[in-house]
Amino acid sequence: MLKETESSTYERMGMMSKAKWGANLTSEQIEDLAKYLYVAKLAKNSPIFVEGSKEAYMCLVVTGSVKISKEDSKKKEKIIAEVGPGKTFGEMSIIDKWPRSASAIASEETTLLILTKDKFDQLLNENPRLGNRFLMDLSQLLSSRLRLTDWMLVEYLYQEKAD
Repeated sequence: MLKETESSTYERMGMMSKAKWGANLTSEQIEDLAKYLYVAKLAKNSPIFVEGSKEAYMCLVVTGSVKISKEDSKKKEKIIAEVGPGKTFGEMSIIDKWPRSASAIASEETTLLILTKDKFDQLLNENPRLGNRFLMDLSQLLSSRLRLTDWMLVEYLYQEKAD
């Protein structure tokens, strides 16, 4: 688990606004959601999580950037994404109980807002309307990423056949 940096609900709300995240939420919903998050500040090259690990939390990049990488069949690390301010990663871990499918490392000094699986479950129980809204937004995000992956796979397969 990442080390928590002390912050107030209002500071976390400001970070959410700065990262332009939660644009579809009211200020009251943003305040409610901010209560379930914590802040982590990382130095350049700090690991956030490692492929195969089981800690369950998702991250929102407030400042900085994060490299997402995955090992190929030859155990060579491949960068699969660079995530900047306003973007999230690690969402699958709060939905399923599977080990991490990739690794994440801060590419520069980075500030993250973190939602743990426990806090996500608490949000769903304590504030079902906001929890369902959050879950719907998360579902749409994951769906769009799956569609992009499908497109990339088709392009890759077509290129393989053309070569």
